Amino acid sequence: MKPTRIILHHSLTKDSETVSWGAIRRYHTQFLGWDDIGYHYGIEAIGQHYEILIGRMLNIMGAHCRGHNGNSVGICFIGNFDLAAPPKAQWDLGVKLVKGLIEILDMPPFRILGHNNYDSNKSCPGKYFDITKFVKDVTDG
Repeated sequence: MKPTRIILHHSLTKDSETVSWGAIRRYHTQFLGWDDIGYHYGIEAIGQHYEILIGRMLNIMGAHCRGHNGNSVGICFIGNFDLAAPPKAQWDLGVKLVKGLIEILDMPPFRILGHNNYDSNKSCPGKYFDITKFVKDVTDG
């Protein structure tokens, strides 16, 4: 099934930095018993810069948002954005990634949503992650 939406997440680490993409992958595969990490992409600080990390391929169903895994792309911003807004460099790289995905997938930008749109018990991608501004940055640039 072709994805019809992009769902944004945060890793919700207490200090916003210590849980890495590799640690999340180990948790998903070794503790939860999944085939791979649940997200399609992650954005994490590697040394002094941010990188886009690949999880599941786009043709493989994600495991990041119950009820919407089969029709969405899951992107995890590594950090806790209930404590502070994402760093500008991470934000900008996320905008660049999502712009590319909506172009490749021929998807309207209003289909960029936070995990909290589907699970009201979660703050994900964080109370300081402004989805409205993110969508505006994707469409304006």
